[in-house]
Amino acid sequence: MKFYAIDFGHTNYKISLIKDNKVISKFKSGYHEHSIIDELISKSEYAEFEKILCCSVIHESVINSILNELPSDIKNKIKFIKTEDCQKFLSLAYKKNSHRLGVDRALNLIAASKKCDRDLIVIDAGTAITIDYLDSNKKHLGGIILPSKEIIDRIFLEMLSFNFLEEEVQDTIFSQNTRSCIENGSRISAYNSINYIIDKMSSKSKNFPVIYVTGGNAQNIIENCNHSLIHVESLLFEGLACVESD
Repeated sequence: MKFYAIDFGHTNYKISLIKDNKVISKFKSGYHEHSIIDELISKSEYAEFEKILCCSVIHESVINSILNELPSDIKNKIKFIKTEDCQKFLSLAYKKNSHRLGVDRALNLIAASKKCDRDLIVIDAGTAITIDYLDSNKKHLGGIILPSKEIIDRIFLEMLSFNFLEEEVQDTIFSQNTRSCIENGSRISAYNSINYIIDKMSSKSKNFPVIYVTGGNAQNIIENCNHSLIHVESLLFEGLACVESD
């Protein structure tokens, strides 16, 4: 079976071609860089595929505006995977409001659970940083959401009356201009705090968990983490493939 998968993220969208449950190719773009409508139309012209499997964390009105612009032959092939669809693979921590757990988090956990039978942690470093714990019985114990460095920097940029990005970055704890103070602080807040979270989560387990990291900012996590990490670039798409093959 060959199908396309789309991850509608807050900042970017990603399109992947999946064949026989394996990720064959990936395309990533900002919404204002390349039209997702043009991308899908182009791919439909040059490749045969059975369906388009999607997951989304953006507002439904935005998704509907995209779908309304698509030709009917493409639109009819689209299927959205919801968090509720993931519950047959995992026991999710969000019992009362499962729809409020981002489907991307659930899909990441499904894919990771197929890779090992131990307790595990998944860190997804995207627009925000999510950290979720899944035990060996596939029970999701819960997680933490951190603001990414980019989010923290953006908040300060909106708060201040001047553009601190005009200043030079000094990589030192004794920062001597506003940009360096903010960027060094946001880096520590976003990345170094992950070590604390991993230690706290792991202290609740008898065995130290396997830790997977994914997302566009994964390298920053790897460089700042004190623990051994397994980087899986296409973890979410692997999760979608798992759901589809069931």
